[in-house]
Amino acid sequence: MVTLLRHHGIGCLRWATNHFPLRSSLCLESHGAERHGWVNLGEAPTDLNEIRSVWYRHPAPFALAPNLTADEKRFASGEVRAAFYGLLRTLDCFWINHPDRVQIAESKMLQLKVAQMIGFEIPRSLVTNDPAAVRAFFDACDRRIVYKAFRSGFFAETDRAVYTTPLTEEHLERIQQIRNTPGIFQAHVEKRADLRVTVIGRKVFAVEIHSQGLAQARDDWRSVDVEQLPHHPHQLPERVEQQCHRLLQYFGLVYGAIDLILTPDGRYVFLENNPSGQFGWVEGRTGLQLTESLAELLVAGRVL
Repeated sequence: MVTLLRHHGIGCLRWATNHFPLRSSLCLESHGAERHGWVNLGEAPTDLNEIRSVWYRHPAPFALAPNLTADEKRFASGEVRAAFYGLLRTLDCFWINHPDRVQIAESKMLQLKVAQMIGFEIPRSLVTNDPAAVRAFFDACDRRIVYKAFRSGFFAETDRAVYTTPLTEEHLERIQQIRNTPGIFQAHVEKRADLRVTVIGRKVFAVEIHSQGLAQARDDWRSVDVEQLPHHPHQLPERVEQQCHRLLQYFGLVYGAIDLILTPDGRYVFLENNPSGQFGWVEGRTGLQLTESLAELLVAGRVL
């Protein structure tokens, strides 16, 4: 994105959040009716008033001084987060997407409610930390259910991850552990393919991920190298496109990466929306102009 914008003569900054506060700085001064500020990423300060658009991606953890005590780190972490996001909230600009809207939109429980409300089909779902409720749900769904984490499922600073997992009798023997952390349980849905639908402003790019030809990818295509899975552009029915737009509009988003299931009988089943979802591999596998479309929004400073 930075390369593309600069190629077109558009000035831009890339603020790596793991460089804050030790390797970058911010300043915001208010006096009477006046307010001015800047960010300095190591070269020259940039006036906040010059910022017209912001693409808010996955922020890396802030980097604190290593010699702080545990209490000092807790205090500093809270202060750094408050200063950083406080500064972002003062910016009067176009967002893809605003961090406050992202935080709300990441709620998978709320996503399922809204998706159902606007007419999407969703899997039969249960959110609980009650072992007895899981067992009853397992039986009610013909003993074919999956478990999903609320967030990404990836453990920080490790290569461990919790992917969508079919539950077995063996899992149920240890289901008391669900008391420690609630989970999302859903009825198994047969797939013809997974769909990744990237919405950028008014544009919708849908791609089939043919996950069912590889055993390890059938329940969660993220668990394998996506280079092993065929990707093909897909034309959504107009009704489903409009549902995707309505979902983003509800949350005040202009970008979203929506995961759907295309069933063998041609139904579209909503799984989740990633308001800061990745798209680089989709562009690489299909040639769809996702970066260019996102850049157009940033330059325009409005939805096109």
